[in-house]
Amino acid sequence: MKDKKISDQLISELADLLQHKIQNGEFKGCEFLRQNELEKLLDVNRFTVRQVLGELTNRNVLEHIHYRGHRVREHSAEEREQITEARALLELGAASQVLARIDTQGLVLLTEHATNFAKALAEGDHKKLIKANLAFHQHYYSFCTNPFLCDLINDLREQGIRVSRPGWLNVKASEQARDEHFAMVEALQNKDLLSLKNLIYQHLYAWKKYVTKDQPA
Repeated sequence: MKDKKISDQLISELADLLQHKIQNGEFKGCEFLRQNELEKLLDVNRFTVRQVLGELTNRNVLEHIHYRGHRVREHSAEEREQITEARALLELGAASQVLARIDTQGLVLLTEHATNFAKALAEGDHKKLIKANLAFHQHYYSFCTNPFLCDLINDLREQGIRVSRPGWLNVKASEQARDEHFAMVEALQNKDLLSLKNLIYQHLYAWKKYVTKDQPA
């Protein structure tokens, strides 16, 4: 793959791959990314790595620090509040679409993702926990009928994942998320839109209960 001529599509695909690794906790918040390590990880040359880093900076996944390089971006408490507010508006609006479209097989798979999250929590596996949570919500929003709305939700969720990752180290926060996942499945099974919306709102704002002065927002 080490070719000087590389398409925009491939840059986007490589950026997606690296972004997925960041979401899964393979890189910590505020961690600087080493270009030589990324060359090996992505099997590309330094020039291509710089293009990928530039793409992720444009996506607000990374930030460039002058004379130091690129690091995983962390949001301030104020930014996190704003992200959560925007997510609530979008995700509450999408709830009726998901409720109307999800079928029996979809509910079975959603339950499996919720179960995987519970297992990862019981095992104390932080990386599996993040992956299972991402899988649960990606599957849930695959039933959103408006693709533009779904893209906006996923984009904001990706930003929210990076700032909420420290919360997964809090057992009570993870236990609450586990219970809410199963409760969301039950609300979908019962076609209970009001309960589903209440759970979504509660799920989104749960982080505020567990952020302390010593813990990043």
